[in-house]
Amino acid sequence: MQTYLTSSVRARTAPWAAALAMAAVAAGLAPAAAADMTAEQIIAASGVSDDTSFCGTKPITLGIHDGFGVNGWSKSSMAAVRSEAAKCPNVTQVVRIGQGDLQKSIADVNGLVAEGIDALVLIPDFGKAQLPSIKAATDAGVKVVAWAADPGGTPGEDYVAYVDWDQVDAGAVWAEWTAKAIGGKGDIIFLGGPPGNPVSANSLAGIKTALEKYPDITMLTGYEDWPVTNWDAALLQKTLTALLAKYPQVDGIINDSDGFTGLGVLRAYEAAGKPLVPIATLEGNEFGCEFAKLKPNNPKLEYGTLSARTWMGRVAARKAIAAAQGLENTEPTVYKLPVYEDTLAGMEPKCDPAQPPDAFISVVLTPEQLETYGKTE
Repeated sequence: MQTYLTSSVRARTAPWAAALAMAAVAAGLAPAAAADMTAEQIIAASGVSDDTSFCGTKPITLGIHDGFGVNGWSKSSMAAVRSEAAKCPNVTQVVRIGQGDLQKSIADVNGLVAEGIDALVLIPDFGKAQLPSIKAATDAGVKVVAWAADPGGTPGEDYVAYVDWDQVDAGAVWAEWTAKAIGGKGDIIFLGGPPGNPVSANSLAGIKTALEKYPDITMLTGYEDWPVTNWDAALLQKTLTALLAKYPQVDGIINDSDGFTGLGVLRAYEAAGKPLVPIATLEGNEFGCEFAKLKPNNPKLEYGTLSARTWMGRVAARKAIAAAQGLENTEPTVYKLPVYEDTLAGMEPKCDPAQPPDAFISVVLTPEQLETYGKTE
């Protein structure tokens, strides 16, 4: 998954990034055209734009594919892609879901190409294993934009573009935050997604590099692999419960899944009867809401989160549609995300009772938009 600015820019961006987008929406201000936005502005506005120039005029069919499509992150990312494409009355959408199965994902893409799609936005959760089918789609004339998981290959040749966060940088941001939260020393655990997925691999690489200057911090789970969670809350809870039994002292958790899935971290600690520790992860509405309830009885509990980045689906959709229309899209493809919630710095977790528990506030979608465009079948 999924779950895809220099340090000085990050530092000054963090306090206002999410607030700017929400303030603009609340004030009824029209966002800028995407082509005129810098990377920092796109992050701050969660990719929201009044731009429709990417739509062109030619009727086209847009295929949309998610390799998993099994959780709230998938719903939110699907809603970002589909709501952006819905701005174009000349674009017909066709959705397929891989359901966590590599062979089905490959067959889905091949099938969409056979159906005659003109463009494809997909999350290649299985990384390089999906590259041959992506290249075949490109060879067939389909304008493919991958996002949220690295398919390998060469952008501009094997596909139009790959849109994502800088996963290595994200790992480094989590690591630095965790080091601060535990005072530069202690034992920590990293929880990753499915085996071999590129998101967890890249994040862990960033964590390893960042922690090299902290010799008193030990990664109990190592740097060669990770405890598998499949980005599923139940499996995450089971996996972490076993780790808490194995390691009597754990001072911090870095979890690369979204905050809703990350509720499994909270439940594992609850089941183990242990006080919570600092957690670095992605945002999640209910995860944020739980903080205020848990903090009084867990003095060491702190949150350091990044945006769940589901809003990047808007950028991916614009790029794919523009390419199919023969139009240029100059938006950046890789984004270094600032810290989104940081209780160490007084940036309290976001909690919106009007949104579903598995929603992500940074995507800036109403509950109605999430329900209308978030269907994954």
